[in-house]
Parts: sequence; structure tokens; C-alpha cells
Amino acid sequence: MKILLFITLIFNLSIFADYSNHKDSEKVIDELVTKHGFERAYVLEVLKDAKKRRTALNSVAKPAEKTKTWDDYRAIFLKNKRIVDGKKFIKKNIDTLERAEKEFGVPKEIITAILGVETNFGNNMGGYRVIDSLTTLGFDDPRRSKFFRSELIQLFLLTRENNLDILKIKGSYAGAMGYSQFISSSYRAYAIDYDGDGYIDLFNSIDDAIGSIANYLKRHGWKKEGKIVVQTFPNNVRKFYKPHQSLTQFIPLTFNENGEDLHFIGDDNFRAIARYNISDVYAMAVYYLSEEFKK
Repeated sequence: MKILLFITLIFNLSIFADYSNHKDSEKVIDELVTKHGFERAYVLEVLKDAKKRRTALNSVAKPAEKTKTWDDYRAIFLKNKRIVDGKKFIKKNIDTLERAEKEFGVPKEIITAILGVETNFGNNMGGYRVIDSLTTLGFDDPRRSKFFRSELIQLFLLTRENNLDILKIKGSYAGAMGYSQFISSSYRAYAIDYDGDGYIDLFNSIDDAIGSIANYLKRHGWKKEGKIVVQTFPNNVRKFYKPHQSLTQFIPLTFNENGEDLHFIGDDNFRAIARYNISDVYAMAVYYLSEEFKK
């Protein structure tokens, strides 16, 4: 009986789907072959090896950012151990963090907080094969299939450019990779070589991850010495707060914390953090954690 349950569990978690023959795969295959010059046999071999992950479908349908309360979400990422580990990370990598802060204008505490929230400072970079995640979500999740198929194409390009084995790279259920959890398109667009070895490596180089996060935030509107959030009061925001002049519309935020509604407004830099993960609670968790590192 136990053996039967084990087999059933494995079957549900990992299914041989043969995405090379999926009804929607031909367009992806043609683009990779015709536009990007991949060998058709190679593309078919990769897609045939990819496996359907039901857990990826379940997780992307119910992300923590949308299913947990702010108190729950805050409790996950503001644990004392994560705060202590973050302070140790800053001390250990202070030279690189200060260099990035000077070059990009992003405080070392914000960079470290993102690494803490995303991967617990590299201790949890994800256990899914990225090819499995992106094929599963690209072909079997109708809500965002277009986005994930695009990321699948980007993965092929990324692995070719960086000489990576496309069948061995692991990441999150949504295909995010490395210390900084960049998706394929972000890796190609914003990741930088920050340790000077001539190679961009978000899987093994903490320096590259630090520089890449800072570069991403700056490219998405981070303002040096700008505000992130300011606490306010309901129905009285404009009276006492003037947002950054480049900000056409500030973000009103309400978080129920320990039974009390707290009101904030998000400025340019809050928006930049929220571009990393499109979620107000994510951006606020990063902000709260960064403030803990200053204490």
C-alpha cells in the first residue's frame, strides 16, 4: 500500500508530457529554429525531456503574496534568524555592497533584503528544473501561457549565451534562478558581471548577484536617496505629503498589522522594488527587513 501511494505521489509531481508534441509547441519550436538559429533536433530533444510539474501549476495559482495575510507574510520574512543572517551577510560582503550602493544608488540594506526574501541569502535557490517549470506553465497554464512561453524562449537563449546545460538548471516553480531569482528575460537584460571574471553567474557569484540586483532596481526607476514609503493617515494623504516630482501617481497602501490598519504611501523606490515582484506585500517586506538591518 505504501509503495502504491509513493508511486502515485511521484506520478502527480512529475509527469512525462512530451511537450515536443504539444498542440501549442510548434510556434515556439519554429521561432527558436527560424529566428534564433537553434537546431530543430536539439529543441525537440529538450522539450521531449521536460516534465509536467503539477506543483508548479498549483503554486503559481496560489502565490503567497496573494493568499497570505500581511501578518503571515511579515512573520515569514522578518524572523530573527533572517535578520541576524542578513547583518552577517552585509558584514561579509560589505566591500561589494558599498561599491554597488555608490555606483547604483541602491542602499546595501535593500540589496541584502531582496536576497534575504528571495533565497534566504542563497540557501534556497529552488529545486525545480527551470525547463520543467517553464514548459509546464507555458503549455498547461492558460492564464499566463504567453508570458511563460516567452520566458521559455529566453531560457534557450540564456543557456546558449552562457554555456549552461538547459536540462540541469534549477530554480523556483515559476522559473526564477540563482541568488537573485531572475527569470530568463531579466537575467539576459539586467544581470551584470560584477566580480570582473568576464562571466555573468547568478548561481555561484554573490558579487554578480549584488550588482545585478542594484542594476535591476536602478533600471526600474530607483532614485538615489529617494523615499520608499511614508506612513500616513486615511483620507489625508495629499495634505501633508508631496511625492517625488517625477512620480505622477503615488501608491496608497493599507496593511492590517496586529489587528490595526496602517496606512502608507509608496514613492518611486517602492515602485522599483515592486517591479522585482509585482506585489505590495513583497515590497513592504523588503522595506521592513532592510530597516531591521539598520538597527
